[in-house]
Amino acid sequence: MTPGQREAAFTELYKSHYAAVRSYASVCVPSAEVDDIVSDVFVVAWRRFADVPEDWARGWLIGVARNVVRSRNRRMRRAINFVEQLVDLRPDNATSLEGENIAIEDLEVLKAAFATLRDGDQEILLLAGTYDMPTQEIAIALDIKPNAVGVRLHRARARLRKACAAQVSDGGAAA
Repeated sequence: MTPGQREAAFTELYKSHYAAVRSYASVCVPSAEVDDIVSDVFVVAWRRFADVPEDWARGWLIGVARNVVRSRNRRMRRAINFVEQLVDLRPDNATSLEGENIAIEDLEVLKAAFATLRDGDQEILLLAGTYDMPTQEIAIALDIKPNAVGVRLHRARARLRKACAAQVSDGGAAA
């Protein structure tokens, strides 16, 4: 198959099955995330185009969508678990955010703040917090140097503090 033929065949696959994939995704995730799921499904389909069965393309695409949704849900659960662990570490009355002196009395503030962080910040905070990985192990997992882990972790924590402060000052979920 020439590149032009592959592109034409993929375009036909996309046109034929976009609605079904979007419909499936809209049942599984919040409406704000449907387009991301659909996009991820068709990226996988493009990369693995040779694996798409001609007669069962819709079923294959829905299977990919299912895997993408499950992967998203796992990431969300890990993020929520991490945030809950952070909240569990705080004293009953408040959490001081290193010089910012912001009392976080509501898990929703921390969840909302965490959700605003970039994927890389969330990932390094999850590895350090949820999985309790030491710097060396995080460096191996992310394929970066241990010194870079320390810098990224410091910056991610600072951005989390700033995001918490913004949530509180915006009247987000703060008490």
